[in-house]
Amino acid sequence: MDINALAIILQTTIGLVVLCIVFVWLWPAVRLDAFRQNLFAVRDELFDYAASGRIPFQHPAYRLLRQSMNGFIRYAHRISVFQIAMTLLMWKATQVVEPEYGWTKKWENALASIEDDGVKEQLKEFHNRVAVMVAERIVLGSPLLIVFLIVCLVADLCQQGWKSVHQTFRQAVVEAASRAVDPRRLEEEAMKAAA
Repeated sequence: MDINALAIILQTTIGLVVLCIVFVWLWPAVRLDAFRQNLFAVRDELFDYAASGRIPFQHPAYRLLRQSMNGFIRYAHRISVFQIAMTLLMWKATQVVEPEYGWTKKWENALASIEDDGVKEQLKEFHNRVAVMVAERIVLGSPLLIVFLIVCLVADLCQQGWKSVHQTFRQAVVEAASRAVDPRRLEEEAMKAAA
């Protein structure tokens, strides 16, 4: 073996090690930090919305939404397909009946108590933004779910046409994630983490 072949082998090995470090260690850390930062930004917008006087800080809908966001921030490192699968298996092993979705019931009751439809819609929008971010975190963290996302995206584009690629992408992400795990279960786990 000559020196050129050894140099190529060494360069290739070093390149593969660097790629492994980037994709196995650095990229997940960057995704986690970006996810948390985006949640902080939405939580800050929610705070500013309440500070403007549109909804009291003590209102149950505001408090539940903020607790949910805090739970997802704290629980973010556990929002992966593997962790979710383990949580679902634990729930199935420890519960004979379907779990109660306490957070979802409280959220729906709190929204029903809001008389101003504009405020209600804005709070729903905050909630939806967080749900999409969580769905993106789940789906884009799993190669298998990325393939499923592509299938959902193609199906949605064929069904709806090219009206809004961004909106179609968001719908496909939420659909792929909700097929993997019920979003209400994620919110229940986030509330446990926030408590």
